[in-house]
Amino acid sequence: MTEPGGATATGEGTTDDRPERQARCRWCGRAFALTPGPGRPRQFCRDGCRQQAYLARKLASAHGLGDDDVIVSRELVEDLQSRLYCLQAALEDVDRDLTKSSEPDDVAEALGWLRENAEPLASFWIEPRTADA
Repeated sequence: MTEPGGATATGEGTTDDRPERQARCRWCGRAFALTPGPGRPRQFCRDGCRQQAYLARKLASAHGLGDDDVIVSRELVEDLQSRLYCLQAALEDVDRDLTKSSEPDDVAEALGWLRENAEPLASFWIEPRTADA
């Protein structure tokens, strides 16, 4: 049975069939669903993140930093650099190994090595420091 507007009684063909649009929080990076409706799209997943971003902008302005400048600890940057170096070395190893052999077992071993070295970087997340940190 078709209802006004061409939608069926079962809900097929309605605008609800569209996948939810996702966005990333500008403060913490979490994914959240964008809700349809009037007004500007949300930029933060929670009010707390919006407040932290405001405080960070205020603090940054007081210290002469721009909106896109982020303060992180040297330790986190060095950890990120270390993980990137491991991934770069793994890519070089895999490239070298695959030029020698493209047998399925060798390819599987190379991909396993690459994945093992990529996972620490993929799971790493740097959050900006807050004003009280």
